[in-house]
Amino acid sequence: MNSTDEPPTSNPDIKDPIIIDDTEKTGGDTAPATFTTTNGEEIVYTTPPKGYRLFGSNIILPAYRSPIVQCIIIACVHLLVVGMFNVLSALGGGGQVDPTTSNNANTILYSLFAFFALTAGSVVNFLGPKVTLAMGGVGYSLLSASFWSYNHNSNAGFVYFGGAMCGIAAAFLWTAEGALIMSLPMEKDKGKYISIFYGLSFFGTVIGAIIPTVENWGVTTAGSANDGTYIALFILMLLGSVVACFISNPSRVVRNDGSRVFIPRNTTFVQELKNVVLAVKREPWIILFFPYSFAGLWYIPYQSNDYNGYYFDLRTRAFGSLWFDFGQFVMAVVMGMMLDWKAIGNRRRRAFVGWAVLFVLLNAVFIGGVFPARRSHRGITPPGGLIDVNDSRAAGYIILFVFYGCVDGAWQTFAWWIAGCLSNDPLVLSIYSAFYKVFGAMGAAIVFNLDVREISYQAMFGSYWGLLAGSMLFILVLIHRRVEDSTGVVAEGEVPLEKVMPVDE
Repeated sequence: MNSTDEPPTSNPDIKDPIIIDDTEKTGGDTAPATFTTTNGEEIVYTTPPKGYRLFGSNIILPAYRSPIVQCIIIACVHLLVVGMFNVLSALGGGGQVDPTTSNNANTILYSLFAFFALTAGSVVNFLGPKVTLAMGGVGYSLLSASFWSYNHNSNAGFVYFGGAMCGIAAAFLWTAEGALIMSLPMEKDKGKYISIFYGLSFFGTVIGAIIPTVENWGVTTAGSANDGTYIALFILMLLGSVVACFISNPSRVVRNDGSRVFIPRNTTFVQELKNVVLAVKREPWIILFFPYSFAGLWYIPYQSNDYNGYYFDLRTRAFGSLWFDFGQFVMAVVMGMMLDWKAIGNRRRRAFVGWAVLFVLLNAVFIGGVFPARRSHRGITPPGGLIDVNDSRAAGYIILFVFYGCVDGAWQTFAWWIAGCLSNDPLVLSIYSAFYKVFGAMGAAIVFNLDVREISYQAMFGSYWGLLAGSMLFILVLIHRRVEDSTGVVAEGEVPLEKVMPVDE
């Protein structure tokens, strides 16, 4: 492969930029150049890394330290770690007949997730994304290993320990991923990068869902997932830790316009708490994002345990989960691309259009969900017995499950895109990402506890619909008040929290 010789894309905000070539001192990277924009802001620019020609053809592959390649690597980590966790969750009850142990483990998981996520930024900034994401894969894999053990010894304590380790790992992993995915792209490409991230992640989940489908195809009773399912998911989660080792230091990533990715200095635990308070003071409208975040993970127990786990036998649970993940994948890509589609209009208009599409979609799907919710009751076999994939009844129930996945894919993508519209500052974005996961984890911990307490399926469904639809009204006000056509250029003085600056290696 040969390096291309194409010049870097120019930036209209730059006044007479001077690029300093100092490759001998930087081991092949171009040294940064500092110059002043017409607004008097000092911005660091450098020559973008060169791509590579594929076997002498006209196909140009992006450079390793380009934002797009780093986004793909992060997405691969996510699909192997969180994606396989989603496969496990979608089976209902962690793949077990009785979801009680899984619900208790998830209550612990999301409680610790919420506790650690708010201050995880200090750990992420200290360790760096590579180490943080690699540790995340190990933490997640323990949960799969615990269910593997549970198949043989019914040791609930190990499952609870696995849930605890997974919750702590999730706090650090999601904080690192969120800050990176929202910081890597240029402002105009944020929707595309988020859709690539979630699209690849959900596509990996689709592929991963084939494992329990094949492994448990012969089980036409309620049943528990077999050892092969848990072993395969355990190995894939650990593989995610290996892939994380290929992530570059963000300070060495250069965008196509020559701008470098800015990352914050290492912060202390105390400073992290202060930054959270200051972030709310500087942007009080972010409070309207909290209800939307709180509702973001409320769907898990109803969809996995109370719908999928209630109506289907084991192989149909696995088969339906595969199509649920496919729905997530499709809508994550569609929503992300739509939010960046210039033909719709400026960014503010696209935000309103995205909101309208999501609001109509979720209400249409939940109207369809009313009918099976009314016929489901705890402790009572579904009318007509468990549904098998070969039953004539299966198609309608599986299609509804797919559309539940569509709502989730669109919801998660829209959340990150809206957060990315509020700032270009990596430190602030890491705090917003933490807000989203903290409140989402709080909601998940509460709703899993409600499922343990055997709240009626109708109440679970009603709370799910009500929270999602209600929180959409808050986000509409946030869009009206705070989403503008452009957020502006990141500079050190944009948000005076912990100083943001490039870190030299």
